[in-house]
Amino acid sequence: MDPSTESTCTTCTYSEDFSNYWTASLYFKSPENGSYKLVPQRTNFVGLDGAAQPVGSGITVYYMTPFSGGVAKQKVTAFKPGFRMITGSPDLRTKKGALAGICHRCNGNGDGFAPCDSKDTSEFPAKLCPRGIRASVIFPSCWDGKNLDSPNHSSHVAYSPRGGTLAGPECPASHPVRVPQVMYEMQWDTTAFNDAKYFEGGKQPFVYSFGDQ
Repeated sequence: MDPSTESTCTTCTYSEDFSNYWTASLYFKSPENGSYKLVPQRTNFVGLDGAAQPVGSGITVYYMTPFSGGVAKQKVTAFKPGFRMITGSPDLRTKKGALAGICHRCNGNGDGFAPCDSKDTSEFPAKLCPRGIRASVIFPSCWDGKNLDSPNHSSHVAYSPRGGTLAGPECPASHPVRVPQVMYEMQWDTTAFNDAKYFEGGKQPFVYSFGDQ
């Protein structure tokens, strides 16, 4: 079964969107007893209609065009039905590339809007964040033009060789087809755990559902 073709409903703001988006859950791991508590998400922004989005929390999904180098006129190919990809890896233990497509920002300390810049870290902020943590997941913007998926769900796509994680002006010869750059934003409401004792010695108490801290 392919849910994107079988589904008859959607939780996306745009009712035409039947794609499937997945992110890991975030937990607070108690330093006292090792128990876990689910960290809630909060709405990301207020739209032009004045309504907070996404409704009932969840994630915000952006479809973006390249940013620089006169690429606005480049052809962008829509994702084909059945296309799949992931980014990041729970096996990585060092930063790879431009934050490996995943970054975290401590909200309440001069937030800003641009994703994965100098205000962000690949790991969770090792400090108390007054207004929670924003996580961004940025996907590759270049496709090999042939495969809708690959065994590791990522080798059929690639980031621009110039421009870092955000789409630059080129695609590599191995992945010559420009596709929309997808970016997720998650706002984790960590304020219930804003106790200085959890961050002593440069530590932090949060862990993703796949085990990364």
